[in-house]
Amino acid sequence: MKQNIAVEEFLAGRRVVIAKFVAHRHKEVQNKAKKVVGVVNLYEVQCADGKAPTVQTWCPRNIQTVEEAAAQCPCSFKEGQKLVVGFDSMEPNNFDAKNGVIIRAVSVLPLD
Repeated sequence: MKQNIAVEEFLAGRRVVIAKFVAHRHKEVQNKAKKVVGVVNLYEVQCADGKAPTVQTWCPRNIQTVEEAAAQCPCSFKEGQKLVVGFDSMEPNNFDAKNGVIIRAVSVLPLD
């Protein structure tokens, strides 16, 4: 995503933030019965104000294991690359988070 488009999204009222990529991993999500219900991408990012939350996005529904996720949804970001993280306006969490807090995002795109 181009920086001017990210700014336009922000000015249009959408919640977006630019952060630096640090690390990526996959994690299985289970229900109370310990059945796997999906896999999430976890992106560790560094914000300009020094906070370092973890951003979570869901993998496609057909992926049910971490091994499948690693094969079909590899992370294409490089360490230090700037990312545009987009949030759903209806989500109650916000990006004013402390270190280690998981924040649900709608999209994580590279900043061109």
